[in-house]
Amino acid sequence: MQRMIIHRKILVKIIVTEAFKEKVVTEMTEGLNKMEAELSFLEQRAKKTITELTIKASPQAQAVREQLEWEKKKRDDAKAELSERIRMISSLKEGTEITQGEIEGPVDIKVGDSWSQVFKKEIVLKDGIVVDIR
Repeated sequence: MQRMIIHRKILVKIIVTEAFKEKVVTEMTEGLNKMEAELSFLEQRAKKTITELTIKASPQAQAVREQLEWEKKKRDDAKAELSERIRMISSLKEGTEITQGEIEGPVDIKVGDSWSQVFKKEIVLKDGIVVDIR
């Protein structure tokens, strides 16, 4: 009988629990705080740099101002996205399954196997423990 080992993607899902929500929200809040600190530093640096360039009547002052504004907007957008994700995670109901991502794994296939069954595989986690393999 012909056989072959191939690699396929396996969907990883998580069952939402209060502990999961607390952990994820804590991690995201820490990320949000880090972004706040970066924004504060960026604003301080921007004021100093722009002031120095303006005093020197440097033609670069406007370009630096625009670059720093772009950096600030990028971080503001990331903050808004993270805040929305925190709100979304906080509103999830316990017991809900959400997709965390995908991993790759080998599978031994042979003639006669159902192709859809070879690729329809999931691992379900609850608080870091595998509770189901589908």
